[in-house]
Amino acid sequence: MVRLSNMKATLSPSDIFEIRKTSLISNNDYEYALDLYAPIIGIKNVSIYFALIAEEANIQKPHTEFLAKYGISAGDLASALSYLEGIGLIKTYQKTLEEKHVFLYCIMAPRTPAEFFDNELLHGTLRSFVGVKGCRKIAEKYATVPFDEQFEDISEAFVDVFHLDLSNASMLQTPKTTNRVLGNLELGFDTNVFFETLKQVNPFIKKAYITGKEMERVSRIAALYHYEESTMASFVAESYVPSRVIGKRINFDHLDQLTMENNKYEYLHKESVKPTNSEIRGNAPTARVIRLMDRTPTLEFLVMLQRGNKPADSDVRLINTLVADMGVPQSVANALILYVLKIKEDALSSGYVTKLGASLVRAGITNALDAMNYLGKGLKKNSNGKIEFKPTEPVQTEEPTPEPEPIEKRADEPEDVAFDEEEFEKLVKNGGRK
Repeated sequence: MVRLSNMKATLSPSDIFEIRKTSLISNNDYEYALDLYAPIIGIKNVSIYFALIAEEANIQKPHTEFLAKYGISAGDLASALSYLEGIGLIKTYQKTLEEKHVFLYCIMAPRTPAEFFDNELLHGTLRSFVGVKGCRKIAEKYATVPFDEQFEDISEAFVDVFHLDLSNASMLQTPKTTNRVLGNLELGFDTNVFFETLKQVNPFIKKAYITGKEMERVSRIAALYHYEESTMASFVAESYVPSRVIGKRINFDHLDQLTMENNKYEYLHKESVKPTNSEIRGNAPTARVIRLMDRTPTLEFLVMLQRGNKPADSDVRLINTLVADMGVPQSVANALILYVLKIKEDALSSGYVTKLGASLVRAGITNALDAMNYLGKGLKKNSNGKIEFKPTEPVQTEEPTPEPEPIEKRADEPEDVAFDEEEFEKLVKNGGRK
């Protein structure tokens, strides 16, 4: 399975790996990983993180041993590593040794609840999965009880208890131990572009007036909302208070408000996951419906499902959440809405839909066909790790459907836009297979 970055080699089971534990891992860290990270990257990926922690460190061995021990595939491991690297739990290095690759997996500690919630990017991402109430519930679990000031401190002092002879010089030598190391989050934020734009927007705001801590926070907010550097520069300029001392000149309350209010404007965001066309050919009814979902805007698709009737405001807001806020491609959102309407008896539950939408985003689903297979648990993958669709009805392959589909249809071309509810029923009955 090919890893996400072009610089990374294809992970093969015969390749060598080594675990390097670069941080202390405590028993509490397992609980932190489950409460704070699992809702974002999934319990399976966190379990693989635990398995890597359990491996003996500083010893090289083939991936086959690890894969066989836990009954997972090379694709499962490659996918988990991508999530673990992205969220800062693992740092991966590689080198080529003869005809094989050697991967070095450096284990980082999870952030404590205080560190996690203090990070706008991590906190905001968790909030998008579990909601504000879910975040509050997790935070309350780790809250300490305030000290009752009515009690008097009668504890003994160190110097009153320990009387040490420090005349021996060796007593003052400090042994080397391993620190608690946290992984950096790769934010993909170009500060040079940011400051160049900021200079154009407001030439009076100098680079020296914004501290590294403030810049880190700005970068995390940008990553959370997928804003362009130029967009963040305009937001920061509007939130800048020159009368304040350096280090407090950015009004982050106002900046947060601007980022939330403008999140609906797609042109301000960095390019998100691009939708792809479903690899299905022929003129069979199922193929026609799949192609219809691939090219129809989600709001228009919902109107079709409702036989031309106007959708409820709550359903429109739900579509905006899926497409604009969560980055679900519209073709995938179409398949998701169709699927939920059928299994939930024509009801769109916001919490249920967004939960499935988050799963589709994490799985990297980019077209209607893969979405129907994923949702219907009819997932099949080829040797390259790509999802395949294997319908039970014959599919014509002599004349591939052009991609993208032409707006003006030929006279002899089947009309895909005809809506037949019976076909939709058959489509979802068996997880996307007719």
